This record gives sequence, structure tokens and C-alpha cells, in this order.
Amino acid sequence: MKFEMDKNLPLVSVEIEYKGNKKTFNNVLLDTGCSSTILDTDLCEEIELMLDLENAITRKMYGIGGTEICIEQKVSDITIDKFLLNDFTIQLGDVREMHGFDGIIDSDFFLANKLIIDFKNMEVRKN
Repeated sequence: MKFEMDKNLPLVSVEIEYKGNKKTFNNVLLDTGCSSTILDTDLCEEIELMLDLENAITRKMYGIGGTEICIEQKVSDITIDKFLLNDFTIQLGDVREMHGFDGIIDSDFFLANKLIIDFKNMEVRKN
């Protein structure tokens, strides 16, 4: 997965597939300082990844800009770029309006796939 630096932030475009529905999320932040992968709720609805209010857990996302409420839930068989994740915990929130990103991919994703962020070649790859 290739990425670009924009205002000193590593940004990537990734295709996300869920239950056969695909969408490209164009402005996704790679953030090793965050503990959970967060995707924009509105964009997820386009691939029928809906909030599961019955089984979801409400979480506060903390950061420099303050706090925000996200919905945390497990999803099965979600593909981010070419990486298939089963029973992966994600958060859904208003990331695009609040922070300007389509999503944030963070430590849990990199650890689950044993990935390296290579700033020399501007890519995320398997070890």
C-alpha cells in the first residue's frame, strides 16, 4: 500500500470491501499513535457497513482536538486494501467532518497484519 505525505501526515487511498460492496476511501490517515481503526460512518453506509447499535459499544476518542464519541463494533470479513480481517474491531464515527479524513488506520491494523511502515519507499508492506 503506497502512501503520500501531505502536511507531514501519511495519507493513503484504500479500497474497503464489506459483504461484496467496495468503496475507495481516498483520504485515510496512517496513525500509529491511535489504538483503533476508525472509519467515517457516512462512507461506511455506502458499503452497507451499518452501525450495530444493539451490539456496539460507545467509546470516547481522545486526541489533541478534544474528545469525540465513536461506536465500536466487531466486523467479519472486511478487507482494507488487500488485507482480509476477520472479527476485527473497528470504530465508526464522524471522522470526515470532525478531522477531514475518510478514516484512520492505526496500530491494531498494523499489528493484525504484521506490517511495516516504510518511509523511505513510502509504502506499507508485510515484514
